[in-house]
Amino acid sequence: MNINEMLSERSLLVDFNASSKKHVLDALSKLAEKEINVSYRVILDNLIKREKLGSTAVGKGIAIPHASETSLDKPKGFLAILSHGLEFNANDDQPVDIIFLLLAPSNNGSEHLQALASVSRLLRNNELITKLRGCKTTQSALAVISQTIQDEAA
Repeated sequence: MNINEMLSERSLLVDFNASSKKHVLDALSKLAEKEINVSYRVILDNLIKREKLGSTAVGKGIAIPHASETSLDKPKGFLAILSHGLEFNANDDQPVDIIFLLLAPSNNGSEHLQALASVSRLLRNNELITKLRGCKTTQSALAVISQTIQDEAA
């Protein structure tokens, strides 16, 4: 699963000043609405339902909220790099400042899991995370991600 294919410049929020978990999920849902043509309210409601099952914060300042969407034919990603960390109910009690929203086709559970595994693997790269936290533009964030993927493939 190629993460570069999931992301575009229109799917990133960089140096975003979020006031709460709901605020950043709302902003990411609005980005998603423009890309996949599904009401941001539907996306946000699904994300909130998922968060109620348990926090999608995975530790070290990273969260991977995710949901299924019937209208998708392939996974789509949306990334927020926050200007400061937020409370996200993380197991390690660390504030979250990197949020990767994953939306995947609801008719293919294995593709959803593969996409989630790919995102999780990528975000375990400490060097990538450090570089992302220093990004101030969507172009620089995409370049950092692309370079990391290229380096890992080599």
